[in-house]
Amino acid sequence: MSEHTELAVSSGAWREETVQACGKINLFLFIEGRLPNGYHELKTLFLPISEPKDVLVFRPAEREGGLRVSCETEGIDTERNTLTRAYDLYVQASGFAPAVDVELLKGIPHGAGLGGGSSDGAEVLRWLQRHAPQPLPEESLLAVAARAGADVPFFLLNRPCLAEGIGEKLSCVESGVEGYSCVLLCPAVKVNTAWAYAAWDKERASFSLTEKRKADKNNRSSCQSFYGMNDFEPVVFAAHPSLAALKMRLLEEGADIAGMSGSGSTLFGLFRDSGRAARAAGALRKQKESAEVFGPFLV
Repeated sequence: MSEHTELAVSSGAWREETVQACGKINLFLFIEGRLPNGYHELKTLFLPISEPKDVLVFRPAEREGGLRVSCETEGIDTERNTLTRAYDLYVQASGFAPAVDVELLKGIPHGAGLGGGSSDGAEVLRWLQRHAPQPLPEESLLAVAARAGADVPFFLLNRPCLAEGIGEKLSCVESGVEGYSCVLLCPAVKVNTAWAYAAWDKERASFSLTEKRKADKNNRSSCQSFYGMNDFEPVVFAAHPSLAALKMRLLEEGADIAGMSGSGSTLFGLFRDSGRAARAAGALRKQKESAEVFGPFLV
């Protein structure tokens, strides 16, 4: 999800351009197993959300070519990231290598399971497509996006998608929660994705998490009955009980669906009743030490 605004004319071939990049939540997330190459096969339902947002400012640069990223948020590697990887892969596929600087203003909390980095990478690909003398065919662009990051193709499509494989097999679907109001809780706790996968692998080996979950899946009648389920929750909640408490709080405040997005640490609540969502957000904002609150907003 993005919005584009052209600003003042630069001295180069393009105008300075400002883009807003939004995130996603996982309505459910199942880990199907681990591949020999170390990657994990997933089945998840991505839902684009309108809040919070990153802002990317593209500025033409006076040099031979290449992308330079600047960002004041701690923990962001400006030399190697999804934006620079997307740019390099696009150059390899197209030969188009403009000189551009990108100022990244983070509104999406870093490492929160909302896909902010992948969304930013998708916006770099969109920018290159708009300015390339010969834009890539859609199939080639999606192939570049998949190499840039598992979630990047989803952000290019920007609609609810069922993702399978390592996230590269996408099918556009109806979300089943159209018109619901969403409240997000983004706590200060950060969950490292690599750690979460390793913890899941360890638990799976000792406790057969996969078999138990598959048996539960087989007894359910529809995709929507999975909403709020996330295979990362047992290991993440065991390490961070405060996250489990936040999910419970969303349910206590009247959320019809609540869950953790990705490997965490963001929790989401979906409400059929917009008034109840507004009251829940207000109550949760009073506990400022627990988590930053976003919403309610429609999904």
